[in-house]
Amino acid sequence: PGSASKKYAVYEDGKEVSFFHLETCMNSFCFTVRTNDYSTDQSEKIEKGDLSSKDFDKSLPYLFNSLKIKNIINSPEEISVIGIRIVAPGLFFQKNGLIDKEYIKKLYEAKKKAPLHLEAEIEEIERLRKFFGKNIKMVGISDSAFHTDIPEKSRMYAIPLDIAKKYEIYRYGYHGISLRSIVKKIQLKEILPEKIVVCHIGGGVSITAIKDGKSIDTSMGFTPLEGVVMANRVGDIDSGAVIYMSEVLRMGPKEMRQYLNKECGLMGLSGGKSPDVRDLFKLESEGNNDAKLALDIYAYRIQKQIGAYAVALGGIDRIIFSGTVGERSFKMRKRICDGLNFLGVSIDENINNATEGKDGVVSSIDSKVKIEVVETDEMKDLSAETCSFFNF
Repeated sequence: PGSASKKYAVYEDGKEVSFFHLETCMNSFCFTVRTNDYSTDQSEKIEKGDLSSKDFDKSLPYLFNSLKIKNIINSPEEISVIGIRIVAPGLFFQKNGLIDKEYIKKLYEAKKKAPLHLEAEIEEIERLRKFFGKNIKMVGISDSAFHTDIPEKSRMYAIPLDIAKKYEIYRYGYHGISLRSIVKKIQLKEILPEKIVVCHIGGGVSITAIKDGKSIDTSMGFTPLEGVVMANRVGDIDSGAVIYMSEVLRMGPKEMRQYLNKECGLMGLSGGKSPDVRDLFKLESEGNNDAKLALDIYAYRIQKQIGAYAVALGGIDRIIFSGTVGERSFKMRKRICDGLNFLGVSIDENINNATEGKDGVVSSIDSKVKIEVVETDEMKDLSAETCSFFNF
């Protein structure tokens, strides 16, 4: 489950059999289904189309019916194990874990810290258990594990150490499954660059500094609310401003949490027009100043974070764009890179425009920093981690 989409994949013997991406598309819903038949040479088949809100909400029956029609599985009992991405603060969730009564108890405890993200995950787990049976083996794959070894100077907030320790208030970071899949993907084809900045840009946005294959800093923190501007999330904001808003808007913690996670970001900056960069680019082209401001701030905050990580890394060898926006929006990639000339960043506009939803190097020949689009493969990593957990 993602912030603006749902992804499912079925694997057999380490190979992807089918992949489903259900997402919001310009104020409606749409799907992408990829099916692989390894018995034929033309193995991959991709289908796209519109999706009803009912099928988006009741995604498991939709998923199963599609698999049944394609003769991939005929019964829920054919699924032996399930892995699910877990986005949760707390030391307990820094590693993968069997989803049993104790694990679910810990999820409910963590829900007090990040209710909006964990509520969706808990609901999905309950739906999976109901659909596939309570005895189905399930493992929670940590979305923070990739960041476990970030140095203390990146991990700590400037609060009393005893409070941080008692309540486990640290910067955990997220999008770790995506980041790990990107690192693995690069390592399969070349020697991993020493200094990488990965811009995972989707409904949620995180920028991560990776040195020698390990995360040394990342923009998301205790929860996925911290960092750069996102679709609906506020990102970095003065805590004093939050306290003041809670007073003048007469919002308690629950209402303020909802407000900062759902009504801010691009949605708030655009005057409530849309959290979707596609909508905002269209509005900008029509002369809408609010949309232009939202996109400018969005790109600027990402540029600032990249600049900060140039310092943290001691330079940048490669900038990687991933996530829905990073992979698909050549306009946003150009907007971001155009503000990074001081780092020697130069984008090839023609190649960049032709690179949408696929891997590719989009930097110009004379760019001192390689700019690359890398499709994240979270599902492959989830599958591998799940099988490893159960020793399959």
